[in-house]
Amino acid sequence: MNMSRIVCLITLIVFLSSCRDNKDRSDGIITAKEVDVASSGETITVELNNPADNPAVSYEPDNASEWIERVKDEGSGNRSVSFNVLKNVTKDKRSAVITIGNKAGDSQRIRITQGSLLFFSLKDNGWDIYVAGVYRYGPSIIINEDNTIDAWFAAPGGVFGKDMVNFSEGNHSPLQLMGNTTCGQRFSVDRPFHGISVSCPSWATTNSSLTLTLYKWNKSYDESLSNPVLSKRFVNYEDNQNLMLSEDDKQFPAGEYLWVLSEPSGTAGVWKNNVREGVYNFLNGSPVSESFESFISCSKTSFAVYWDQAAYRRSSDGGKTWTEDQMTLKPTEYTLDALSVCDPGLIRIGQYYYAGYTSTEDTRGLFNHVYVARSLNPGGPWEKWDGTGWSDNPKPVVAFDGHKDSWGAGEPSMVVLNGTLYFYYTWEDVNILETRVATADANDLNWPAALQLKGCAIDKSSINTADHCDVKYREDTGTFQAIHTASRMSDRGYLVLWNSIDGLKFEKIAEYRENIMPGIHNCGWSGDKSGHIKSGRQQYVSYAYGINSWAQWNTRWVEIFY
Repeated sequence: MNMSRIVCLITLIVFLSSCRDNKDRSDGIITAKEVDVASSGETITVELNNPADNPAVSYEPDNASEWIERVKDEGSGNRSVSFNVLKNVTKDKRSAVITIGNKAGDSQRIRITQGSLLFFSLKDNGWDIYVAGVYRYGPSIIINEDNTIDAWFAAPGGVFGKDMVNFSEGNHSPLQLMGNTTCGQRFSVDRPFHGISVSCPSWATTNSSLTLTLYKWNKSYDESLSNPVLSKRFVNYEDNQNLMLSEDDKQFPAGEYLWVLSEPSGTAGVWKNNVREGVYNFLNGSPVSESFESFISCSKTSFAVYWDQAAYRRSSDGGKTWTEDQMTLKPTEYTLDALSVCDPGLIRIGQYYYAGYTSTEDTRGLFNHVYVARSLNPGGPWEKWDGTGWSDNPKPVVAFDGHKDSWGAGEPSMVVLNGTLYFYYTWEDVNILETRVATADANDLNWPAALQLKGCAIDKSSINTADHCDVKYREDTGTFQAIHTASRMSDRGYLVLWNSIDGLKFEKIAEYRENIMPGIHNCGWSGDKSGHIKSGRQQYVSYAYGINSWAQWNTRWVEIFY
């Protein structure tokens, strides 16, 4: 054996003893027997033991040539061979062995291993962007071109009425009224007002009644009881109903007044909270330190409570800090969505932001429908789809027609691809829990009228307590993906990932159980204005979480990577 042959063998041994922690490459040249290739694909170059003209290449298995493409050789006496390894958009990790012949008649074998590009990883368990309090859940997240982030959440509702004067503040607690117990509040107002409302719990019963009377204040509590202005008996009122006294379009003059709750039956009560300056409270005619929960409206209103509304916020630093929440999209009084605007799902098409949301006319919170609003700005004002156009008289874009005791339709999510709008929503009926999809021309300003149902995209009926899907389009894989939570609100909760080639039928491909906060529910993830996840841009998952604390949930924010 000559000296040059010995040197060559020693060099080859050094090359092949390299390990797989990125020491198996030097200036892009592969020198090891096994190589891990990026799931997004890359070009690799294998250095030959001996130069060769157009060395033979074979693959094991044979079909590996479909995803490992040999680069055309230039010139003669090649010292290396290059291959393009295509991105892996299958759901499986894959591997192959490349055998390269050379001038000396022997061969080199290189094993290529590549993970799937379809999956993401949670960087860690993230950080809270909202601390209960109450809740911000079901996020819809848009990353703008300047990397600012717009996010919308379901948030607690409020009470209808303009020009409100609220005689309550701080955390409240219920006070039960029994027998001959009465409670009252003296207040003053410097302008005419439409009505007075008092918030009353009934502990989820339906047999509680109270009488509410408004008096003109006259020197003392006892003397005022001889000056009634208006009285009404509320029979079998709903839990936490605002009991209201008003007279159609009439207004009460400015002045000093006293309201009194009396004649309680069932499990009737009133909410009390911190002392409010300027009001005086009475229990059985005697002054007390608590302040009872009431308010007046200076314009006509139902004083009805709505359960949810959509909160909007913006971040300029990847979700570390946020603007103050703006309650942007609310129910419209005296219309079909008056009870709630919940589960916002946002997209931007042209100049408009479109917000899909859930609402119902059923006070049980069942038999929900899907609605859509639009705005020129992420924070509103909004106009709502009314069946033929956009106004302040909302009509459903998807009307549930299943069993009367089922949850119904809602929790929309939208994606635009090649001029088509994909409109996803939950459909929950007897023994059915699925995400359905409808499509429309995204360039049609009245697209809600043209939605065409394409059927069930995701069947979650066999998954324990699964909730809504948030769907995005992955530009790097060319596939639609959806996430949702399962075993929601438990210490075993987790994320589920689905994938689809056409956006119409999805396949479950992964579960994520690490770095998940206990009690996870109602998740969403980021995309651009069209619902696309762009390669190379930081993306995020967000969700509400908490156990044994209904409607008191933190909101988590987590970086993800591919």
